[in-house]
Amino acid sequence: MKTNRKKNLYLGLFILILLVGIGFAALAANLKIDGTVNVARTSWDVHFENVSITQGSVTANPAPTSNNTDTTEMAYTINFTKPGDFFEFTVDIVNDGTIDAMVDVISNNAYASNGTTQITLPTYLTSTVTYSDGIAIAQNQELLHGTSETIKVRVEFKKDIQISDLPSDGDTTMVFKLNEDYKQKDDNSKPVRKEADFEEDTWEDMIIAYDSGLTDKLEQAMSDGTTREVQLDLDNDGTPETTAHLRIANMSAPSECATEGFSRSACGFVLEFADIITTHRMNPYSSGNTDGDGNYGGWEHSEMRDYLNSTVYNALPQELKSRVIDTPVVSGHGSRQSDNFYTTDKLYLFSTHEIWEDVDGNTNSGIDYYDTAYNYTRQLDYYHDKGVTTSNYSGAIKQYNGSNSWWWLRSANSNRSSYFYAVTSLGDWYSNTSNNPRGVSPAFRIR
Repeated sequence: MKTNRKKNLYLGLFILILLVGIGFAALAANLKIDGTVNVARTSWDVHFENVSITQGSVTANPAPTSNNTDTTEMAYTINFTKPGDFFEFTVDIVNDGTIDAMVDVISNNAYASNGTTQITLPTYLTSTVTYSDGIAIAQNQELLHGTSETIKVRVEFKKDIQISDLPSDGDTTMVFKLNEDYKQKDDNSKPVRKEADFEEDTWEDMIIAYDSGLTDKLEQAMSDGTTREVQLDLDNDGTPETTAHLRIANMSAPSECATEGFSRSACGFVLEFADIITTHRMNPYSSGNTDGDGNYGGWEHSEMRDYLNSTVYNALPQELKSRVIDTPVVSGHGSRQSDNFYTTDKLYLFSTHEIWEDVDGNTNSGIDYYDTAYNYTRQLDYYHDKGVTTSNYSGAIKQYNGSNSWWWLRSANSNRSSYFYAVTSLGDWYSNTSNNPRGVSPAFRIR
């Protein structure tokens, strides 16, 4: 009996081991991934199109041509007879292919009449190649597929020359060749730098123009008070309900802007709302002894600052909001404190000096006395160009719902415990109790 029990035990162990082995085998699987990749038709096609010769140019023979070839070469021959003669034309460079391109090499050279021997351009001639708006063409500037750029070519017989500069060996014939080579766009590419239109172009276009020093059109828009419509979602429910208008308040950044402790709120590319977008109090007021009560704590601890940098900032369209940069801001204090306030803000209100230049000449009654941060900022370009001062102030008027109205500034009145300054419905300066709901018209920088 003992022997039989041992046999059964061994048999049971064998079966258990066998079942375990079968279990693992049953879990084995073969995995396959079958993928199909379709490569769309690609093409490289960068060429000249649409030659237009400027009126007043001398005749070119042969004239520049623009046919679709495998190279980007144009040749033309011109004859000048007197100083002041010129030849100028524009031509489109078109990327009709499917591949983004960028400028590799550009050359504009003079050759002898045989068209093959390169020569140095004589001192009495000038030859330039730019984009149509006069912006220089630079290496790595991109030409995306499906787009085009217009370039301008000009050769001129100078007017301001001496007789000794002129050729002394009779007629001189030259052939000019323009070569502009493109290659596939890579990580070194950069957009074409050009002037930007404040009403039509993207915020990124404006930033590129500003960074490139191409600000003539933007500065003209500032001078004209040109506005751009934006939709605001002030209740932050995902649906914009307020139509507002932005304008350029500043473009310059003089050396004082780099001074330590100087407010950057009127330095660089500053945008402001041309109208009052809503109303809100600066702070509640009881005794003015704690931060955020009256003007105690100044702009830094104000309810208005929190409101602008949360509710109003989040109300901006995303494409604009993403361009807003941090701004170091200096603000004055009230009667219960002795130090100015230094903050970093996305959105902020202007100070007194950023609106008015104080010309009263009485330091005991002017805003340069009651705003302790008056000398730590500068007047914005827009208000400077409008000649806005403490005695000439109509250029500071803003409207709310079609009527002239008061709007808040961030400057505390140093002679009061509850007052901040505001712009009145006439455009002049006046301080007001912090708990009064007044107009909100913030500003911000995008560069």
